[in-house]
Amino acid sequence: MLSKLTRGNQVTIPKIIAERAGLKVGRDYVDVEYAGGVIYLKPVDIEERIPKEDLEKLRKKALEQESGDITLTAKDAADFLSRRVKKR
Repeated sequence: MLSKLTRGNQVTIPKIIAERAGLKVGRDYVDVEYAGGVIYLKPVDIEERIPKEDLEKLRKKALEQESGDITLTAKDAADFLSRRVKKR
């Protein structure tokens, strides 16, 4: 099947090929190699570095407010950042 190389060096994998390989958009990765004039794409499994349970605990902890935390509205934060940028 014919596929075009874009300006960003991206190639679209035709839907039928992606389905045959079991690839899911945004979830799967491929290893890219070049040998003997041929570009090879090999589906690979990427292991999560942080177990899902630990990631969920981290997310929950990050959203908890603790004493000493500073809270700002979105407008206050934007105003603060605008003032910081103007100082430079």
